[in-house]
Amino acid sequence: MKKSRYVGRNRIQGWSVATLCVFWAFMVIEIHAESPPLIQQRRQSAEAAEPVQRPSAHSSEKRPFTEKAPVVLPFHVLNNRILPPVANFALSGFMGDSEDLRVAGSYSSTRTEGFPVMRVQYAAKGKNGWTGAVWQNPANNWGTFDGGYNLSKAKTLAFWAKGEKGGEIVEFTVGGAASNFPDSDTISTGPVVLNEEWTEYTLPLDAYQTFYIATGFGLVLKQDQNPYGCVFYLDEIRYE
Repeated sequence: MKKSRYVGRNRIQGWSVATLCVFWAFMVIEIHAESPPLIQQRRQSAEAAEPVQRPSAHSSEKRPFTEKAPVVLPFHVLNNRILPPVANFALSGFMGDSEDLRVAGSYSSTRTEGFPVMRVQYAAKGKNGWTGAVWQNPANNWGTFDGGYNLSKAKTLAFWAKGEKGGEIVEFTVGGAASNFPDSDTISTGPVVLNEEWTEYTLPLDAYQTFYIATGFGLVLKQDQNPYGCVFYLDEIRYE
């Protein structure tokens, strides 16, 4: 019986804490809903006090984007052969069944001995039926920041890829961010069937507007195209 009374008392205390939390939440909402308190300020050069300045509605307006000069080519997204390390874009944007996607460096299956490549593994188990990842500038920029580069002088996007077994199906992309600072175009290779040996892929850019690109490269994997998952490798992604 003592044990039951103890448990009951804990439950009552738990409800009391919950009630207090709800009460304080409503109090905070009510306080913020009212006009801010009258606070005075007095400048060093003045004798009388005056109300403090409050931010106006105009302070939340979006600033214009920055026009950027064309980058110097070649311009790399991924290249483990050069120094300093490539940092133009960050692999930070994961989409869909992101838990199905694993990206890491690979020191086997390399294209050139002594230089690691990127290994991408897709599990194909998620409920959404697809996953994807994009390289962004700055990191985690879905068009909310004024980032990216002017790639208008680039004639092609080129990269090396290799399937672990061959037959893996991957779609590669550029651009696509569509928020306050959208990419100037959206580009897709469509589904590509990878080979078992290293293969260089070249995408002409003449038909696209690439003067403002914050999403420099991306990949999409679909469950219906890779029902048992897949593994593939990437190397030397660059604009030329």
